Amino acid sequence: MPKSASRTYRWCDGCRRSYHPDDCPTGNCPFCGLPTREMSKFEALARGFMANELTVSDIRGKHRQLIRLIWTKNGMGEQYYRVIRPDVPYSKFEARVTDLLMRGAEEGWVQFVFPPAPTDDESRYKVEFSDEERFVQELAALFDSSEQES
Repeated sequence: MPKSASRTYRWCDGCRRSYHPDDCPTGNCPFCGLPTREMSKFEALARGFMANELTVSDIRGKHRQLIRLIWTKNGMGEQYYRVIRPDVPYSKFEARVTDLLMRGAEEGWVQFVFPPAPTDDESRYKVEFSDEERFVQELAALFDSSEQES
């Protein structure tokens, strides 16, 4: 008997998390971009329980997810992807740009602005560049070198 969409879930081995199929329409993890695999609701629940028992909460991962949500909001991720036209799938593009922005934040040329408390007003979540030219150069270098590797 084929599994119905409401009874199947997606599992990411990299994040050790299960997702509803609507959360990963491309089949890739919405968090890390790795391919997910289909499994039953029960199996996803059991794996999720075991993963939570065996691992500590990953605040860094949640922070990374928030950074990804900020820079891709309002379709900006897709717009960058269309302009740059890298020779990688969108999920890998998104992961690499998120890594670049996190590095930029660590180095001080990118700042993320968060409201003091959670809000539905998405305009209060921002990414700002103290050196926009550096971002453009880093972004170009990131995908020039990845295209040469392919």
